[in-house]
Amino acid sequence: MATTSPTFFCLWRDEGIRSNLLSHLDTKGMCALRLTTFECRQLATPILFARTRMSFTPSALTRPSRLEALARIGPYIQHFIFSMPHTNSTFLPPLLNPKTGREVNFLYTPHTSTASVIQRRKYGNSELGDILTQQYPPIFHAATNVPAFITSISRMPNLAHLTISCPGQDPAERYRRDAVDYALISLRIAIERAPVFRLEKLSLHQMHPAGLVYLRHVAGYGCTPSAGQRWRQVRKLNITMNSWEFNGPQPGLDHLKILDNYIRGFSGNLEKVSFGWNGSKGPCPLTIFTDPLFLLPPNHSKLFGEVTSLMSPLPAAPPQPTIHFPKLRYMQVRNAAMTSDQVADFVYAHRDTVREFDFENVGLTDGGSWEDALSPLTEASNQTEKWVSQQSGSKSGHPGSGYLSDFDIDHTERFEEPEVVDTTTTIPYEISQEVSRSSVLVTKQKKVRRRRRRKHHRSKPEVIEVSAPILASTSVMHILQPTVFHPTVSGVRRNIEQETAQRELADDPEKRASALKKAKEAVLKQLSRELCRGNERKDHLGGFLKSSFAGRNGSGVMGHQRNSALVPLIFSRY
Repeated sequence: MATTSPTFFCLWRDEGIRSNLLSHLDTKGMCALRLTTFECRQLATPILFARTRMSFTPSALTRPSRLEALARIGPYIQHFIFSMPHTNSTFLPPLLNPKTGREVNFLYTPHTSTASVIQRRKYGNSELGDILTQQYPPIFHAATNVPAFITSISRMPNLAHLTISCPGQDPAERYRRDAVDYALISLRIAIERAPVFRLEKLSLHQMHPAGLVYLRHVAGYGCTPSAGQRWRQVRKLNITMNSWEFNGPQPGLDHLKILDNYIRGFSGNLEKVSFGWNGSKGPCPLTIFTDPLFLLPPNHSKLFGEVTSLMSPLPAAPPQPTIHFPKLRYMQVRNAAMTSDQVADFVYAHRDTVREFDFENVGLTDGGSWEDALSPLTEASNQTEKWVSQQSGSKSGHPGSGYLSDFDIDHTERFEEPEVVDTTTTIPYEISQEVSRSSVLVTKQKKVRRRRRRKHHRSKPEVIEVSAPILASTSVMHILQPTVFHPTVSGVRRNIEQETAQRELADDPEKRASALKKAKEAVLKQLSRELCRGNERKDHLGGFLKSSFAGRNGSGVMGHQRNSALVPLIFSRY
């Protein structure tokens, strides 16, 4: 085929034509095209395996055939999707001692290398290892195989986008640890230790709140001092989380704080952030502590009502400040409930860096309007920039308006927006005021400056007439003459004798010691005089001090030693 139709391969090597042809093929058709010729395989393989999905199973990272295949396609993987849903096989029941019937607790310490496996046992001792092997499913032991995770991730040197999907968690098990959590620990350690220097985007789909604890870079769980450098590479963060009953008996405020801490850890380097609730509406995690859900009711009573000291009861702890993203350019919040003040404060704090605010299916819970919530943008607009508000999902370009969007200019890649479903018709927590719902997209647009060419008009040449020379008088010539100043320079008088004495004092250590001794005696003498003057004044007033200092012969010590006295001084050497 290569010899009969060389024109086909010339067209196939063209990137525009090849991308247009492959866009009309599904995965099955692209695999069939890849098996036709060697040239088609070379050009179709990077596109076919650029986005790879793996469902975690007990043998997903240990089967030799899969490891060989991963070694071949690993350099082509740019977007890796790690899927591990919550099922009955991932549920971990309590460990029971088969002899006593009591529950067994163990401290998990992961192995991070093969040498660590040789040095110590995986689960502490052989008895605990036998209990875990008999009572826990095989997927748990595969999830704790950290060296296998490190080996697999290390074979993806061009990984730029990591997606972690953990759907299907039962709401009743939000405070229980299962095999998915152990897999997240191993995956985090592998990301931190593998050479994935191009990682810049992280997506978490249907992630349970407790899973963020095991994905967060904290001290422990196999962390290294350089582990934080890997997560500082992330520039784009996309999170989709299943909501719960925020106004129920367990509102899950601790899980909301976990979510806030996780996003706050990326805030210094993020350029794009996107968050959405799957299910009912929930609070916005970007402004979580200003949400009415965290406001204490008026009749709130403390845990200990008794007064134990003058300082009790202690005042409420100050709220944590709102998350600030100094490098943020694009923000999206989906299926959330916010107040107009929350929107206004966040928009005002990020109006200088953000180019687009996208509030998709966001309801204003305080009865405010979007005009008031977005008022900081209208006040900050100038002649070169303009904020355009429209319905989310419509086109942002306005032909003929003289403005172009920064996203249209830069052709920035958008997030892959997962399906976020609003299954309820009410806000999950009670708000007495009216609720306003809408989807608003606010885009910063720059005015296109059109340079106008200046028209140079040809002018007629000017005729310069030369008049007769002007004869200057003697007075005018006297005024125009420069004035010559003769400053009188006075010399600086030097004291040669004083300079010679200072130079000799600096060079001779004995003279310096003698000078210091004389200065010390002068200070002591001056202090003794002041002390004697004070004693004389006291003697004139009462005579009490004179009698107390009297000697054996009736004469005071200070009588014959008027000009000297013992002064207590303390000298210390540093």
